Formats: sequence, structure tokens, C-alpha cells
Amino acid sequence: MKSILDIFLKEHGKTRYEVAKNSGVLETTLSKANRRDPETYTVKTISGIAKAVNKTPGEVLDRLIEIKESDELYVVTTFSELKQRVKEQEDEFVIKGDLHGLIRELERERLSETVELGFQIGTRGLGATQMWIITRIVNLFEDVSNREREIMKQDISTLYRTEFIDETTAKLRLKQLGY
Repeated sequence: MKSILDIFLKEHGKTRYEVAKNSGVLETTLSKANRRDPETYTVKTISGIAKAVNKTPGEVLDRLIEIKESDELYVVTTFSELKQRVKEQEDEFVIKGDLHGLIRELERERLSETVELGFQIGTRGLGATQMWIITRIVNLFEDVSNREREIMKQDISTLYRTEFIDETTAKLRLKQLGY
């Protein structure tokens, strides 16, 4: 399921952390709610969100349901947002702006599915795991910012399919959703 709450909060310039800090709703509660249907949120959760964004609980719930029923996806614009989406294995999300270059770079380096499948068959399924370990070890010797970038590229390559929407926008979707 898409991150309905995060989409809503981004519209209002807020994060789960800020809502938790200002509303008394635990950040873990918001994190769990983010992956659930908004119609299952507790009154306390909806009220806390409403307080944080200065709206009524009814307005908040209406907008959350509207987001759920729409094609809206979370739009990633910073590296920290990208890390969070990948860490939480968001089903689908959009990358815009400067990070688009990272995805273009990743696509140039990525093997085709046929080649990747041949590699997996030839190594009896162990090749990907070995390559993952080798890449992580090599990345230990790079500077921190480049290491994070390379690890992120590897994680995205492993988990997501990429669809380029235009010159500055790409949509990432979990590979497992396409089977």
C-alpha cells in the first residue's frame, strides 16, 4: 500500500516526527498508520494529525481517503526521503529533480533481466548474494557520501523497476508487484 499519511503530511510540509512531537501521538503509531487504510485510524490518531496540520479531523480523514482512492504517489525530492522510501520498501513512488540523475546512472549500470537471470542460473542462485556482499565490502573503503550513494543504488537495483516519466521524473515500483 502507498504511504497515504506521508503524502498528506508532505502536502502540509510536515513529517511524522513533527506530528508526533506536536500531537502526543507516538511516531511508531504514525509509522504503522502510514501503511494502513485511513478508515482504520483511531480517533486519537486522526485528531493528532488534524491538530498538527491545523485542520478538522473530518477534513483530514476526507483528504486521506481521497489520496487512497487516487493515483497520487509520494514524490521524493531529497536523498533522505529516498533512503526512507527504500528502507520501508514503499510499493511505488516518484523521484523528481536532482535524484533523477542517480536513477539514470543506475539504469546505465543495470543488467538486463535476461542477463541477470542467466547469471543467477549459472551461479545456482548464489551470484546475486555474493555480488551484494562484494559490493558492500568495496563500498566500505569509499568516502561516506559516495558509499551511501552506491549502497542506495544497489538496494534500488535489487528491489525496484524503473519507469522514466520525463527528463526529470522517474517512477520506481517494487519488482515483486510486477510478477
